[in-house]
Amino acid sequence: MPRRKNTATDNTKKTERRTDKVPPRLLGMKDWVAQDGRYFEALQDQARLFAQLYGFAPVKTPILESFELFKKSTRRNNDKEFYFVDNEKSEKVILRSEITQGIIRSHLENNNGEGTLNAKLFSLGPIFRREKFQTGHYRESTQLDLEIVGDHKPLTEALMIAASHNFFSRLDIKIQVQINSLGTAENRREYCVKLLAFYKERGRRSKLCNDCRGNLGKNCLSLLDCQEEGCVELRAEAPQIADYLSVESREHFAKTLESLDELGINYNFNPYLVRGLNYYNDTVFEFWPVTDEGTIIGKTALGAGGRYDSMVESLGGPSTPSFGLAIGLERVFSKIKDKAILLESTDNDLVFVAQLGDQAKIKSLKLFEELRTAGFNVRQSFASDSLKLQLEEAVTLRAKTSLIMGRKEIMDGTILMRDMDSGAQETVVYKKIKERLSRKDKLVEKRLNIRKEGGIYG
Repeated sequence: MPRRKNTATDNTKKTERRTDKVPPRLLGMKDWVAQDGRYFEALQDQARLFAQLYGFAPVKTPILESFELFKKSTRRNNDKEFYFVDNEKSEKVILRSEITQGIIRSHLENNNGEGTLNAKLFSLGPIFRREKFQTGHYRESTQLDLEIVGDHKPLTEALMIAASHNFFSRLDIKIQVQINSLGTAENRREYCVKLLAFYKERGRRSKLCNDCRGNLGKNCLSLLDCQEEGCVELRAEAPQIADYLSVESREHFAKTLESLDELGINYNFNPYLVRGLNYYNDTVFEFWPVTDEGTIIGKTALGAGGRYDSMVESLGGPSTPSFGLAIGLERVFSKIKDKAILLESTDNDLVFVAQLGDQAKIKSLKLFEELRTAGFNVRQSFASDSLKLQLEEAVTLRAKTSLIMGRKEIMDGTILMRDMDSGAQETVVYKKIKERLSRKDKLVEKRLNIRKEGGIYG
């Protein structure tokens, strides 16, 4: 009598054989599935909303770019971190490792030389780097990139850092801003001469790690960026770049820090913060996660950026000051304690906060955050100096109310509140603005209900 086959066992073996043939996920990559996938999509939505809240226009650039666009700003002067792609032409093509260069290239190509290059742009998408295999580092990651082109004011730097600080606060992530100044290219050349002389003194070179020994004479600032124990101990004795800044760079940096103080932003002056890219000058910064007590958690930044005044010109445009930052969403996601916060949204009528003058900008950003935290749907354009352009933007966004602050309002402790439909204005005490906006919302809702009951809406 023939033996009966064990169907369950046979099916298991077939499943095992099929599973064995599935190619594994590449190292340094990540799958987003199930609930985490849903939450990560919500985080990307929050990132887009954040950029739009502060008046940044969206830009989408290709994932494939010419290596020529990136080779002048490679990290530590090597191209080992890039993923090169076969191309039928002789030019080298890569998967982009940054988004900033693509945004600037796109802005120059599509501006067609018409008018000013001034712009506030953002992009959200993947980047690719041959990162070392370590916690929090992926070879494909998602980056939110914000760029302000054509602005050299220290206050703009502080406002952008403060806005990002608010983004992390919205996600209940405590961070500390690490900040430094690299000065001008001339400052860095003078500093590197002194720094290399220090490291080349007898006995010091041998204490450096292999990477740092290879960088001697190539990218001297990377010597300060190394996290190897021996290199960290050695740099404590090295000269600091702050001692080689020009008067102009010192004053610029001092004004940025003063503005951060006025905005109440928690920061730490870090003389060893140099960033890994070659295009930065003057202000550079990173966002480091901290505990509730303020203790730094690891050394992996959730975001970073700085000033890069030479990039536009190096890509064929006119000399144009620029400032930007990038936030790594995978790293941010790993620090969010309650993922449900990502799904919260608001449908309240839009309130636009407008300002006139530097002090009003600082005050308006504080008001913006107070209103956002209280649940109001708010927008503003902190980088604009024109009240007329700000109110035009409020009209474009279909804001129901605009709150206007200038020098007089700051001195009086008031806010000018304008109904954007009727044009009617009233002066409101600053401390009572939330209460007044709430009353207006209830009044509008009541009027709508009356009109509905009257059959106007059918």
